Amino acid sequence: MLNYYSLVTLILLSSFVLGGYVLEDLGVQYVSEGGPVLLKIHLYSYLIFLGTAIVFFRIGISSAIISLGEFAKNWCISFLLLGFVIVYGVVQYGTSGMAYLVDTFLTPLFFLLLLSRLSKLQCEKLLTFLAYLLLFNSFVALMEFFTQSRFVNVEFKSFSNFRSTAFLTHPLNNALITVGIAFFLFDKTVLSKFVYISIITLALFAFGGRAATGIFFIGLFIYYIPIISFVINYGTSITKNKFAFLSAISFVILITMFFVFLESGIAERIISKLYVDESASARFDVFYLLEQLTPAEWFFGASKNLQDSVELYLGISVIENYLIAWLFSFGLIGGLPLLAFLLLILYTLARSSGYLAWLSVMLFLIVSISNNSMTTKTPALLLLMTSLYLYYRINKIEVRGC
Repeated sequence: MLNYYSLVTLILLSSFVLGGYVLEDLGVQYVSEGGPVLLKIHLYSYLIFLGTAIVFFRIGISSAIISLGEFAKNWCISFLLLGFVIVYGVVQYGTSGMAYLVDTFLTPLFFLLLLSRLSKLQCEKLLTFLAYLLLFNSFVALMEFFTQSRFVNVEFKSFSNFRSTAFLTHPLNNALITVGIAFFLFDKTVLSKFVYISIITLALFAFGGRAATGIFFIGLFIYYIPIISFVINYGTSITKNKFAFLSAISFVILITMFFVFLESGIAERIISKLYVDESASARFDVFYLLEQLTPAEWFFGASKNLQDSVELYLGISVIENYLIAWLFSFGLIGGLPLLAFLLLILYTLARSSGYLAWLSVMLFLIVSISNNSMTTKTPALLLLMTSLYLYYRINKIEVRGC
């Protein structure tokens, strides 16, 4: 008999440790050109499809969807929106590039059906598991940074300073995922919140994402506003030994953060280059592509010739804004439903979970605009939606047996 908890754990583990660059190192042509079509879809997607099929077989499709409770209606709407985009994409491009829609959007949606089969206790264990996975990824990033070598064999010609990749592929993809789910995980390990947050912050510096790091600090300030307000109004008590220990730890962490800040290149890029540099200008240059679209291309998507000329117009082969990339690939007819899917499913998962869920969603959306991670195959949405749903189940819903 299938153990849903074990399967879900395996799915989350594979999404974390089997990043695109890790798979390429293992000889799987997951992100590179060529190779078998079936290898373009990630292992976690196949496992989610398997688990979903078993759920449908055991209890039926309607019962599986109803088990989502208040999320069921919007889940169905989200599925229809995404289904339309996938069908339109297949009509326009065939199966080429459809693995992106499957890995990044479709399987995270189906994964909710598996998560709904878990008990509250299992949800708590999974959120703790995610906390340790993120912590481990952050430790790997710091080890890479201090040794100036990467766990995976990949080089970035466009980076003037070393950036860690850890397991989650591109440095900016690491940063997006870290900022998106970290606020659910601060108190889920044996480490104190302060130590956990410090390690996460150091990892963000190692990834080299200016926008993600700055937005994370803003998120921390918002996160701690209620606590700061309480301390100011009512005060707090602490033993001398605990105060001395926290002071010593704080000093060590601050010194380490200062070193990483200087060595990561972020200091140079922020302090010495207060003008818009090449990295930032690439995010503005993408709007030039919109001027090249004809009225028909605005609606149906850019022609193949124009899509092949992106590097000619931008100097790089990647569109650094996923909203424009969707418009470019699918036009308004496909881009708007895909955007509606993203906003609807995140709204659905956040609306009943309080300010922490809303904060995480807003930070994720803001950081995602600052890089091109959402235009590539990424588990970012899978991990964010999982964290949102688990947080909701732990805090709002009674235990449901498996």
